[in-house]
Amino acid sequence: MTKFKLIHMDTLSCEPIVRRMPNGDLLTICQCGDVKEPAPLNRVYAFRSKDEGKTWSAKELVYPEDGQAVYNTEVMVLNDEVTLFLTLHNGYFDDWKCVMMKSCDSGYTWINAGPPPYLDSYTFVRGQITLKNGAILIPYQQYPLTQEQHEWLKANKTYVWKSGVKIVRAGVIISYDGGKTFEKGGAIDISLERSWVWSEPTIVELSDGSITMLLRMDGTGYLYRSDSFDGGKSWTNPIKTDIPNPNNKVKLLKFNDGRIALLHTPNSSLQGLRSRNPLSVWISKDDLKSWYYKKDLTDFDGCFSYPDGFITTDQKHIMFTVDFNRHDIYFVDHEIED
Repeated sequence: MTKFKLIHMDTLSCEPIVRRMPNGDLLTICQCGDVKEPAPLNRVYAFRSKDEGKTWSAKELVYPEDGQAVYNTEVMVLNDEVTLFLTLHNGYFDDWKCVMMKSCDSGYTWINAGPPPYLDSYTFVRGQITLKNGAILIPYQQYPLTQEQHEWLKANKTYVWKSGVKIVRAGVIISYDGGKTFEKGGAIDISLERSWVWSEPTIVELSDGSITMLLRMDGTGYLYRSDSFDGGKSWTNPIKTDIPNPNNKVKLLKFNDGRIALLHTPNSSLQGLRSRNPLSVWISKDDLKSWYYKKDLTDFDGCFSYPDGFITTDQKHIMFTVDFNRHDIYFVDHEIED
């Protein structure tokens, strides 16, 4: 059974992310405002539910208003600390800075903790995982602009994809002390010569301890895959999978018994946002070799973008958020059908 609940409608809603807070609440963080992204009036808001997603609070700003556009790409919960990874920019994804907002009271108040280690600019931080050995891996996508390209963007007030940057870098940073400190892990460089790529890496640990990264590869109609056999210190060259993808972010989630879920829109069509349909859950019990469970959650038209969430403690539900038609935020509670 699948339940949908509308959280919020706006002129724009993009990339909602829901997490269980240390106090048990559900907190959704989402970019809203303006009519497209990136745009000067994009802002990031929090929405709270105290009743397992049945009702949601009104939006609350999480980054103090200072005239900058704001975008959120990851919500990390480690013990009693919640970290938002935000992008601050001028409305065009240039003059792009990265900052962490941290909360020790389940998202009621936030402090600016500065940039993420090694990822202070032109970077989207993605979904953190903890390995069986306790190491914490945080994947990212980074556009390594030269200073000249950065200054050209600022002067011309145009979009980052016009900067001339040659690659997007997909990699990880790694902590071996519970998140107190991080070091650079391995990364792969993806060429932007053919077309712009929003790689949006999502990672999962397999049963043998290796790590798989799935990548959005715009313009191909399919996800690509890279693997690490040394805890994230190096990665194989990405190869095309048989998983359809219409230029959309996907999310890997791992059950306690080793099964792996994929939240996505399995469609190889490349006809813009309308190809982001249906919204689906796939589950593998053999380390992504096959999918024994494929469930389409929608049977109606519309654009479902950027699903992201978690598996409940009882391992029976996947709770996640998704933006619909780029202006509605929905909370989804999918009960796994045996």
